[in-house]
Amino acid sequence: AQKFAETIMTTDTRPKLASVRAKVGKKEFSLLGIAKGAGMIHPQMATMLVYLMTDIAAPAGKLRLLLKAAVDDSFNCLSIDGDTSTNDTALLLASGQSGLGITKQFATALHQVCQSLAEQIVGDGEGVKHVIHLYVDEAKTRAEALHIAKAIAHSLLVKTAWAGADPNWGRILSTIGSCGIAVDPDKIDITIGKQTVFQKGSVRPFDEKRAHAELSEPSCDVRVRLRRGKGKVRFLTTDLTAEYVHINADYST
Repeated sequence: AQKFAETIMTTDTRPKLASVRAKVGKKEFSLLGIAKGAGMIHPQMATMLVYLMTDIAAPAGKLRLLLKAAVDDSFNCLSIDGDTSTNDTALLLASGQSGLGITKQFATALHQVCQSLAEQIVGDGEGVKHVIHLYVDEAKTRAEALHIAKAIAHSLLVKTAWAGADPNWGRILSTIGSCGIAVDPDKIDITIGKQTVFQKGSVRPFDEKRAHAELSEPSCDVRVRLRRGKGKVRFLTTDLTAEYVHINADYST
């Protein structure tokens, strides 16, 4: 598995693997995931290869439904640079050797493995210094929350602010306002790290040095609350650094 993971690497700096082994009654199933991806990463998956292998026994149609649900919450909620290609693949292969069918434990394991691989991909993004866990809460629908999350994640001004660990809530707010959804700024909260920096139409006094320090960490949470409904999404994204430009300026196919 390690050699296979290394073989499919391109601009990746490290192989990406995740696995689960679990018992259901007296039987046991295993699930192994191997992925590659470091650039041109944006839903729907883009230049990403994901191979999921298990020994459960299940028809292709049911596996496809499970895979779609797991991918929607992981690889389709992930963006490094907003670019795509035609070369995306996610395969779920089942040998049937365990004699076990689909169970809740397997569905949970599939989500865990896909989420782990998504985290590994975004953490190994080209030139990435900061991984952002972006939460959009209380949108009208999940689709609306995802639309707003993508707009924030793909804003060059937002991404470069994150590269400088700059808690620039104004860039986030202006991106929300220009994304095509009629949000009410008087209902919006923006939280960076552990501090709410904008609340219901007004900037809140906050410790800028602390916010800068939190954004300077390898990983930081950014949360947007819209007060429009119950739709929400967790989205993985990154900063945009000079190293990313150098990698792609020098890379030739």
